[in-house]
Amino acid sequence: MLTRWLRRITPGTFKHRILFSFLLFLLTPIAILVLYNFRETEVMLQRDASDINVKQLEGIKADLIDLMSLVMKTGMLLDQDSVLREVMQKPELYDAIHRKRIVENKFASIENSFFLTGATVFYTLIDLKGNAYTSYTPENSLNYAHISSEPWVQELKRTEGQRYVWKSNDLTTGVRERKGNRMLSLYEVLRDDGLKPFAYGRFSIDYEAWFQEKTEENTFGSDREGAYFLMDGYGNIMLQSKSGDNVPSTVSSAITAASQSQGQDTSSQSIVNNHMMYTYSKIQELDGYLVKKIPLSLLFEEVNKQKLRFYTVYGAILLLFVLLTYFISSTVTGPLKHLQRKMETTVKLNLKTKLPEQGRGELLALTRSFNFMIADINNLLEQLKLEERQKQFVRFQVLLGQMNPHFLLNTLNTIKSIALDKDDDEIYEICVSLGKILETTLNLEVDLILLKEEIVLIESYMDIQRKRFGHGIELHYEVSRDLEYALIPKFCLQPLVENSLIHGFGQSQLEGRIDIRASIHHSLLILEVADNGIGIKKSQANQSYRKRKSIGVQNLRESLELMFKNQPTGLRIESTEEGTQVIMHFPLLLSKPYLKEGSTIVAHIDR
Repeated sequence: MLTRWLRRITPGTFKHRILFSFLLFLLTPIAILVLYNFRETEVMLQRDASDINVKQLEGIKADLIDLMSLVMKTGMLLDQDSVLREVMQKPELYDAIHRKRIVENKFASIENSFFLTGATVFYTLIDLKGNAYTSYTPENSLNYAHISSEPWVQELKRTEGQRYVWKSNDLTTGVRERKGNRMLSLYEVLRDDGLKPFAYGRFSIDYEAWFQEKTEENTFGSDREGAYFLMDGYGNIMLQSKSGDNVPSTVSSAITAASQSQGQDTSSQSIVNNHMMYTYSKIQELDGYLVKKIPLSLLFEEVNKQKLRFYTVYGAILLLFVLLTYFISSTVTGPLKHLQRKMETTVKLNLKTKLPEQGRGELLALTRSFNFMIADINNLLEQLKLEERQKQFVRFQVLLGQMNPHFLLNTLNTIKSIALDKDDDEIYEICVSLGKILETTLNLEVDLILLKEEIVLIESYMDIQRKRFGHGIELHYEVSRDLEYALIPKFCLQPLVENSLIHGFGQSQLEGRIDIRASIHHSLLILEVADNGIGIKKSQANQSYRKRKSIGVQNLRESLELMFKNQPTGLRIESTEEGTQVIMHFPLLLSKPYLKEGSTIVAHIDR
């Protein structure tokens, strides 16, 4: 049933199917995706704006809390100041002018700490002996009886167990320098060391002027940025950055509900109402809320422009795409069918013919690519045949090359048997030494042998040379027991010893010394062959009339590079004070023996 329904809605012709497929599976998802991205962009912008508003409100709130903390700290400083305490407790010790100067100096020193906050703080102190002091010039002369009867003093007297009382919307009177009508005041009881009151203080912050200054800093003087409000827990506006602006009742109700339900919760939230975003954050110390208002049109202005541009461009592209699809599909389907028939014919002829290079554009490029592929396949087939013939030839040469060494080894074994029958030990020993060398040479499956096995080959070679020429050249080894089981390339030291004999000493030398050393440097095995022969310069001079050249050094260097590809290797020849030294290094491959049943030594390779 579903298949039949799909056939009905699917176009019958190829070009219509292409158009339908692109519209359904490409253009439609793109349109949906772009619209979804626009929506997500709006949500993201709204969320980012809310986060920015919260940060700004938190910054203003933090500044206010810091200011309140600073006021409280200055009150504590006044409480603990011994000079001020003595003036308040024993005013009879000072004349009136001196007392006033002392207290005003204290006020002046404290006011300096508020310089960076941008806030103005007004101090009022009264002692219990009829004296009053202020940090400002009062509108009227100070009257102790009048000040002591003010509500803030009465409130401190009623709450004897409470030293600090914060009062918002304190209508402080008598202050000539104030800019706002409302003050944020700290009422404090100053006590001595015996916790007995000796003065009452009121520290008032002109936070209306402070609020105006802080909100102007965050709006950057732009009317489009929004407005700020300071509201109490009942949704009433206490302060606002722009006169005449207001907060909708729905937002006020939400703030009132949050104040009643959250309790001590100081989380910040955002509300969208009538194309406006209102973000509020609670100030626990004032039991009020900071609110910021910003229009959503300011956030979505650029997005709406992008939407209009997208719809216009998308409609034009859609129309153009439909027309191009009909044209391109019509020009492609015909030549493609013709090309398909030609390819089938070429395959049936075992790839021996090429397609005629006709047409243009992609069809011509496809035809040429097919012809190139046919040519490459034929070349690869010919190359494979050639390589197979070469492998057969090399295999034949290897088998042919193994016949002579095997024949020579069998012949040596025959000579060795004859020497035993005739008790000729010298011939027998030469045959044994040469046989060891030949056996190692014939073992083509092994490229690496133990260092101790290479030393055996060197000794076999030296036994033959001593019996042949009768010289007294000695070999000395500096190889630790562990390094005897290091794996090295087969016949990498024997050619160097042979070079020392031929070029360093000559066949007629009666005495000499060759040192073979092995050591480890980091993860490399260092092999050294040093002799006390005639040296490099004299040896090079002798080669001008010597028929035989230096044996195997370049071949050995190339063998190391091939065997240890992409790994550090090297071989160098140095002239020493006593002769010549050859130093060779390559990666350390250590084969440590361990014992099995019957004490048979088995090699275990560590890299």
